[in-house]
Amino acid sequence: MFENKIQWIRDNSHLCVWPFKNYDYRMGQNKLKITVCCNLDLSMIDNEIDTDFIESMKHEIIQEKKLPAACHLCSSVEKTGAQSERIKFFVGNEDKLNLKFSQDFKSEEFQVGMKFSNKCNLACRSCNEYDSSLWSEKMRKPLHYMERNSQYDIAENPRYWQSMTDMIRQKYATTTNFMIHPIGGETMIQPGFRKLLNWMIDENLADNTRILLTTSLAVNLEEWREIFLKFKEVALLGSVDSVHENYHYVRWPAKFSRIQRNLEEIEKVEKLFPGKYRLFITPVFSLNNIFYITDFLDFWFEWSNKNNIQVTLQTTHINRPRPLMVESLRSEYIGQLIPIIESAITHPFFKQTNRPEIEVQLEYFKSMLSILKNTTDVSDKFFTDYLKFTADYDKRTETSSRILNSRLFDLLSPQDLEIYDNYYKVVDVARPVYNINYDIEDFHHSTN
Repeated sequence: MFENKIQWIRDNSHLCVWPFKNYDYRMGQNKLKITVCCNLDLSMIDNEIDTDFIESMKHEIIQEKKLPAACHLCSSVEKTGAQSERIKFFVGNEDKLNLKFSQDFKSEEFQVGMKFSNKCNLACRSCNEYDSSLWSEKMRKPLHYMERNSQYDIAENPRYWQSMTDMIRQKYATTTNFMIHPIGGETMIQPGFRKLLNWMIDENLADNTRILLTTSLAVNLEEWREIFLKFKEVALLGSVDSVHENYHYVRWPAKFSRIQRNLEEIEKVEKLFPGKYRLFITPVFSLNNIFYITDFLDFWFEWSNKNNIQVTLQTTHINRPRPLMVESLRSEYIGQLIPIIESAITHPFFKQTNRPEIEVQLEYFKSMLSILKNTTDVSDKFFTDYLKFTADYDKRTETSSRILNSRLFDLLSPQDLEIYDNYYKVVDVARPVYNINYDIEDFHHSTN
């Protein structure tokens, strides 16, 4: 329908669907707040468990034809030419539905999301203390006093539990296509997640509810089968960023064999209960894994065809921490990365289907290629900080970038290797990890 879908999305820069289809319970500044997406600035929401802020967002989008100020992260991402969460949704949605939303501002589905706590069994390289308890422990980075309640399961707070379950009842009763969308930490080790699913089963809400489940898939999926089968559908949003040894590097301490065992469970469920599970792989590409994207695409292309199971790849453009972003690569190495991304764009994975949701991953590669080809004057600080953080992380986790991220490290100059080696020697694992916790919005102030 659209001659140029991306241009239509950018021309309608005020449009965002999330305030109209999602209420998301998140801790922020030691308050439980209702937000609409991961990118919304929680600090701009003053009231606890209140939807008034979201209603004001809707008004700005409909009446004033502009994104609310709290959406500044998406705006900043789009200024660089990258794919924001706002763009990501519209790219993966059908043209006719996008056009309809632009006219009536109505969504055909609604989801209630929640983050129970930061409890997690992984300490991924691109993570932080807010999203992973293990990362916090291993990197000696305790939660800031204004975020310490993030470590406590919100389901254990009677007032929070009441608000969340009341909201679920309300939206379930008024929505034809209702979903819950828990995220982590790691969702499947959260006590509140099991409590919520059992409550929904007891309340007879399960059989007409879809679960969107953000998970690392580095857990035992089989033990959840009995509960999951009671729900209408389970969409597994697997945060799997790489394959084989590089996966372990990115998602420490998990091994890719754990992912493969869970894929076997998905295969079994598909044979016994066709259509009960849907598989989305939602990678985050950074300097830790971008040189391995061909292996990544090869694996999912072959697995999908072998098992006749449809898999959707939908990446999230990393915007924090800034030094891990692909855009932080030193200019002298960009020439080696460009042909790898070009090969990803022409990969047969993208030729086997014309589903709109598959375009999200393809558009990411196209936008990243454009960014890299037009990148000039990026501050050396970003890549230097990447090397120092990587040396620090390697020492704490006893991993080797020279082996597990060799496709990048084999390119490094003697000077860059010296930066890495010198910092590795002085790392004190009893102290906090080297700080790189600044985001894409610092990019505009940190170029040479």
